[in-house]
Amino acid sequence: CLSDWSSDVCSSDLFSLVGGVGKTSLVATLGRALAAQGEKVLLTDTTSHGLLPIYFGEHEIPPGVVRSFSPKVEIIDPPVSVVVHDFAGRGESDRQQEILAEEIVRNGQDNHRLVVDLSTGASWLVRRLVDLQPTVLVPLAPDMSSVISLQAVERLFRGITDSEGRHLLPFYVLNQFDASLALHLDVREVFRRQLGDRLLRYAIRRSPAVSEALAEGMTVLEYAPDAPVSQDFLDVASWLRSVSPPATAEFASVRWGER
Repeated sequence: CLSDWSSDVCSSDLFSLVGGVGKTSLVATLGRALAAQGEKVLLTDTTSHGLLPIYFGEHEIPPGVVRSFSPKVEIIDPPVSVVVHDFAGRGESDRQQEILAEEIVRNGQDNHRLVVDLSTGASWLVRRLVDLQPTVLVPLAPDMSSVISLQAVERLFRGITDSEGRHLLPFYVLNQFDASLALHLDVREVFRRQLGDRLLRYAIRRSPAVSEALAEGMTVLEYAPDAPVSQDFLDVASWLRSVSPPATAEFASVRWGER
């Protein structure tokens, strides 16, 4: 990772161009899954009045305040930290963007990983954080709407380069996938042809347990740990750790640009 900021954190961003694809659910559940695999994780919500706190039993978190949430069930996994940022009026100038980006990275210090829930309007933040070489994961619904919007997402990220001119190419994961539906299988094949290895071989299956868990103020890993969909999230978390290993304490005093 490369940055001018001193920090001990690796960055992962989740982005979607359209709503309803399960981005926030993926952020929250990946946070729990990464914690279960030994990481100290900070989840950052950049969406106005987002749902992220609800997955941890809170309806609202004051902007800029980092809160930690332990699992609601009897497991020994470490807590997950959550912070919400209010972007209203703070992305209008270069200086405002710089200040907010620095604040987000500063909050992530002393964590193994910073996971950012990015809304479409916050795409400028990706440009600000690109020199951290973040891993960007885009959830896709297995429908024609995602097929149509894919090229717009690809154009957006191909227009983002780091200080060395390297393009930021996102990875994609199918969410709410049902292998018994011909349409879902056909859409997956379309994505495979267009994206190759950037489409994860793991898909997150469709399951009512995900929305049931949200109604209880928790992630599906807590609500239904033995459900097949819970294993899907754990598989995605393992993949993320393989392509973007967590930061280690030995880098705590080293500037990103020196790594």
